[in-house]
Amino acid sequence: PDGKLFIHIFTHKRFTYFYEYKDETDWMSKYFFTGGIMPSESLMSELNNPFRIEEQWTWSGTHYQKTAEEWLKNMTRSRGDVLPVLEETYGRSELKKWWVYWRVFFMSCAELWGYNGGKEWTVSHYLLSKNSQV
Repeated sequence: PDGKLFIHIFTHKRFTYFYEYKDETDWMSKYFFTGGIMPSESLMSELNNPFRIEEQWTWSGTHYQKTAEEWLKNMTRSRGDVLPVLEETYGRSELKKWWVYWRVFFMSCAELWGYNGGKEWTVSHYLLSKNSQV
């Protein structure tokens, strides 16, 4: 009854939007964000749910930008270890494509979360507790 819920989630400063797959050019939506949503920072407070927000923190997207950049460096540095995993997961005929997909994914994430000094796409934390009004 006195439990708390901590949520760590990527958010956009103003907009909530779905990742929609429309055609083959939307490969990132199809393979990396299938059925996903980018919530706005305020979406959690707009939902009618059994929780209340005790505290909310918004962190600069530059933190995730740096994380994505380090993942890209690590992937490049560990190519000999990564390629067999990609081959096992996606098949030999798809190996080169998925090597590129993962690299572009990390680059895109770094650019997106670093955009505008990390103030557009951010990381949000919410501390929730039971809403006694529900």
